[in-house]
Amino acid sequence: MLLAVRTTLAGAACVLVALTGCSVSFGDPSISKETLEKGITDALEKSVGKRPDSVTCPGKVKAKTGESIRCELASGSSKYGLTATISSYDKDTKSVRYDIKVDQKPAS
Repeated sequence: MLLAVRTTLAGAACVLVALTGCSVSFGDPSISKETLEKGITDALEKSVGKRPDSVTCPGKVKAKTGESIRCELASGSSKYGLTATISSYDKDTKSVRYDIKVDQKPAS
């Protein structure tokens, strides 16, 4: 099954994700680390049909179109880098849409 996930993840260069429920602070709104990791995990499961073992991001990201963050996806013994970029953010509904690009090769 790991091979199928690896092949599918490598083939899925870009995943569009719609998420609701962001962590918003005073000043610049942001998406918390936990919300980001869960949203990416849910989106990858929906896209490839298998939930990754984990997605780890270094922290929160500004809820602003064009903002990107590098995260790590673990599936079995393999780890892949990924980039999540905010493609749209609705400040009224706190709805976020991401472009997710998973690296084609496992991290070394």
